[in-house]
Amino acid sequence: MVDTPRNSPTRYDYVLGGMGVSLACGGVVGVVSAIPLAFAGSVASVVATAVLLLGTVDEY
Repeated sequence: MVDTPRNSPTRYDYVLGGMGVSLACGGVVGVVSAIPLAFAGSVASVVATAVLLLGTVDEY
């Protein structure tokens, strides 16, 4: 049993944070660069999916 403070972030908080950062960065890259927004958003979605899968792989 691991003793962690009640209000400390959990693994899922970090996974959700990583997904959010990935999606936000994809949107920003799509808006401020010559890369089409649809392509940048698609790549960001793939990265967010990978973060989700890799972050929860040992739970199943």
